[in-house]
Amino acid sequence: MDHRADRDEPQPASETEPMVDELLQGVDGVVVDWDGTVVDNAELRLRALQQALAPYDVDVDPQWYALNCGLPIREVIARLAGPRTLPIEEIVPASRRLLLGGPPPQLVDSTIDLLRRAEVLGLPRAVASAAAGVLIHPVIERLGLGELLPVVVTAEMVTRGKPAPDAYLEAARLIGRAPARCLAVDDAPDGIASALEAGMRVLAVRDGLLVPVPGLISD
Repeated sequence: MDHRADRDEPQPASETEPMVDELLQGVDGVVVDWDGTVVDNAELRLRALQQALAPYDVDVDPQWYALNCGLPIREVIARLAGPRTLPIEEIVPASRRLLLGGPPPQLVDSTIDLLRRAEVLGLPRAVASAAAGVLIHPVIERLGLGELLPVVVTAEMVTRGKPAPDAYLEAARLIGRAPARCLAVDDAPDGIASALEAGMRVLAVRDGLLVPVPGLISD
């Protein structure tokens, strides 16, 4: 399934374009998180983890997971295990297989609208994620997002994960733009802190909408 707009024919102006253009004013590049920002996949990730942990009689409370899903999966499993010792190196690939073998995630429309407008305006775009590349690249291909997101920074590519700024700084470097001239989009507190530490303007994803982080969207 290809979510890219047809580039062979002119596209009618979107009702959201004036608002999106305002968000992109003065921006030289756009860098976005992946989970919860480009794709709405929290429920799919929860189900995959629940199934992977079921043989070990470990329950995953949805409310707890909502607060902790931004952590690396190994840390999530370790916290769920408590004093128990679980075979994390078996559980992680099992969870990944279940996630990638399931239905595709839904797109976050507001983020996609922003990225598509940035593409029309000729702005470079990148992903800066704390997730592993094995979980991102297949989904980008599956959803036909390769041209929209040609640069992808994943957990393996940086020394420190979020909230450290490494992923966002590396994305800015790869697209050849100064971090201060980039607009970042993220949904998680650690990701927002990461983008702020990188010196970027930041939009937070809240209930499917892009909300400027106070004081950092205007020059």
